[in-house]
Amino acid sequence: MGALNVSGGAVADETGFSTREMRTADGLTLRYRDYGSRFSTRVPVLCLPGLTRNAKDFHDLALALSPAHRVVSLDARGRGRSDHDPHYTNYTLIREVGDVLSLLSKEFDRPCLVVGTSRGGLAAMILHGVRPDMIAGIVLNDIGPELEPAGLARIMDYLGIVPEPLDSWDDAVAALKASNEAEFAGLDAAAWRAWAERTFRDEDGVPRLDYDPRLRDAVLETAPGDVDFWPQFRSLGETPVLLLRGEHSDLLSKETVARMRRVKPDMTAVTVRGRGHVPFLDEPEARAAILSFVDELDSVDA
Repeated sequence: MGALNVSGGAVADETGFSTREMRTADGLTLRYRDYGSRFSTRVPVLCLPGLTRNAKDFHDLALALSPAHRVVSLDARGRGRSDHDPHYTNYTLIREVGDVLSLLSKEFDRPCLVVGTSRGGLAAMILHGVRPDMIAGIVLNDIGPELEPAGLARIMDYLGIVPEPLDSWDDAVAALKASNEAEFAGLDAAAWRAWAERTFRDEDGVPRLDYDPRLRDAVLETAPGDVDFWPQFRSLGETPVLLLRGEHSDLLSKETVARMRRVKPDMTAVTVRGRGHVPFLDEPEARAAILSFVDELDSVDA
């Protein structure tokens, strides 16, 4: 993990990023990773993770981009190193987008590329509706305007539930395999372990959930039966969009992708082979698509 200066500044370390923090309007401390130079003239990048995910998911991508670009990846409230909210009903997209708006005001003075994984992609679409002037482009990682019931049901099967047993990293890997092995066939032992280390936090050698389990209560109480983000997607207009879909995704269907392409013909859509929900962003086709997309944004911004 990056070194943290509790006074609110940042200290660079050997992992290639600094950890910064900000206070939300309701008094929580949120932490985020900061890669690269804030003086870069290239399009800056903001990474927003999925429902139970955190900034660790974007580390390899950030390292690939940070020689030329500034990259900021957020631990949303209740995730990773950010504070848990004492009021779980605040774990909503609207509240989280408000936090991101505060982060934009604090750290960015020009439009950025938003890389949104799953829930982070939904947040990106809302963010565009509020501050389109601050969005240079969006990467949607395995997320679209509507979600498949099968994928939502699979997420609810594990959301907020501590796997049993969870006494070792082998247990953590086994828990991931139980939910994902069918969609991620072919991963070797090292890849499963790396995924586990991004998913769980280490407490004296023992893995623990790296998010507030009360996220489950928030989703049960606030999530509508059908997610309809088509109005937000249509409002993206001419904003450049790159869509990545895992070949075996159970949350984003091929039919939804086809409809997205009809609604927004200029959208680039890439299928990431051998992946379900969600691609890791280190796959050759995903990485090549993102780097090409960033280069195009840079050329427009130049």
